[in-house]
Amino acid sequence: SPAWAAESAMDVMCEPCGIVQTEDGSFLVTDTYHKLIWKVVNRESTIYAGGHTVEDPYGEPLGGYHDATLEFSYFKEPWAIVPYLDGYAVSDAANDVVRLIRADHTQTVNSSTQENLLIGTGVKYSRPTGLAADEEGSLYIADTNNHAIRKITKTGQVTTYAENLLEPTGLCYKNGTLYVAESGAHRILRIVGGQVEVIAGDGNEGNADGMAFLAQFSSPQGVAVSDDGIIYVSDTGNNAVRKIQDGTVTTLIACDQTQMQPYPIAPMGLMVRENLLYVCDRFSRKVFVLER
Repeated sequence: SPAWAAESAMDVMCEPCGIVQTEDGSFLVTDTYHKLIWKVVNRESTIYAGGHTVEDPYGEPLGGYHDATLEFSYFKEPWAIVPYLDGYAVSDAANDVVRLIRADHTQTVNSSTQENLLIGTGVKYSRPTGLAADEEGSLYIADTNNHAIRKITKTGQVTTYAENLLEPTGLCYKNGTLYVAESGAHRILRIVGGQVEVIAGDGNEGNADGMAFLAQFSSPQGVAVSDDGIIYVSDTGNNAVRKIQDGTVTTLIACDQTQMQPYPIAPMGLMVRENLLYVCDRFSRKVFVLER
């Protein structure tokens, strides 16, 4: 059976939620506790974007909302992160906006609550979470509490790519297909050319492997697809990472309270990197590495 790497992929305690590989081989991680974006190189972490803010009575930073230089930008709940335009898009879920981190500053990408927009107009998000980018430079946004997915082209055209979903959260774009973890319906979807198809999950909350259309999930919140077409799912409510391959769902790893390291507990963002799967676990406050 697969085993976790002995160490976390990071050297700091945080609440990792989203993860992306950069061009130089490092990766960026969103931290919903410190409200920061970390850059990680060989397990050594430095702050990439976000400033320190005042803390609540329990010591947790409150975060904020401020577009400025990277050091003085404030986030409230940085969730997902993907390459976009000449930087990285970050969904700031608690601020109901999407931000763009460029080389030396942060800007708001698209929100009708702001007067000075970077691109696009007329979209007011309600808890944006998952993000994905396609090969043409378009950005897909899981507008979770509006039960829709928005698409913004690199020229700023905004459309509703899919609607009437139930709390879409995790997104991944691969080979012309948008994969969606539909958290509220406990299903995994794929969207091609605007057509929505269920690829796994019978729509009932549960924990069952087997044929994809009979399998059950519990509030899945992350999805990633490897080059060989295997779909990985953060089955958050079941404290597990699942795999969809050849029409069958199996459990890759699940929390086992009888073991010394009962991980994962709250898996979120996923990243496939060669033969490794990186798993952001907000509850354990680590990024784990799994041999896939």
